[in-house]
Amino acid sequence: MTKLTIVDSHVLLGTEDHLSLTPDDLLRRMDLNGVETAIARPMGAELIVRNREGNDSLLQAHPRIKAMVSVNPWWGPEFCLEELQRCRDQGAVGLFLNPARQGFFPTDSRITPLLELAEEFQWPVMFHTGTYIYADVLSVLERARQFPALNFIAGFGGFADMWFELPGVFSATENLYLDTSLLWGEAVQGILESSGASRLLFASAEPRNSIQVVLKVLERLALPETQRESILSGNAKRIFHLT
Repeated sequence: MTKLTIVDSHVLLGTEDHLSLTPDDLLRRMDLNGVETAIARPMGAELIVRNREGNDSLLQAHPRIKAMVSVNPWWGPEFCLEELQRCRDQGAVGLFLNPARQGFFPTDSRITPLLELAEEFQWPVMFHTGTYIYADVLSVLERARQFPALNFIAGFGGFADMWFELPGVFSATENLYLDTSLLWGEAVQGILESSGASRLLFASAEPRNSIQVVLKVLERLALPETQRESILSGNAKRIFHLT
């Protein structure tokens, strides 16, 4: 089997309850599993309250770790838009939003200015999905329809309750992608059959899951090399504009 470049499209840096991951720990795990680049987002208080501190920890982590920054929309548009502009100027590559933790619905008008700016920056927007009702993938679908030029990612793939909605959702729009981090092979295979490999992003959600586990899930699907290349790195390089 040909060794392919791997981009991990979703890892969590910081500390939250029983979870903790530092840049050095992440780099070790990347090296052990042949991962070239990781897209990291904040967790814990840095996701909800200390946005600037969390974003800075991503931006300063390492050249192989790219920042998918976050702002809590309850801080107001002035702070949020200024912070996203600052992060973009320092090399951030995407926006992460967690409706359940940050307290809004994906269809809430308070995040519309954030999506408009992400579209201007050509950033993909990842929503945490799967925690009904704040993070239902159907709500993310509505946003994808409203912003057809903006790429959206269903983080965690609707895990665990809403994954069965994914084939219908993905057939209804072309600008929605799936993060494979917490999905089992059957769900990944369903998207492959309904929408193709171009809609899937390899992601581990380290430290919540592991790079090794998700690679094993994909390996068991015995995919053709062209599909493996798209999922492991090609799609991520395209939508995150990685060189």
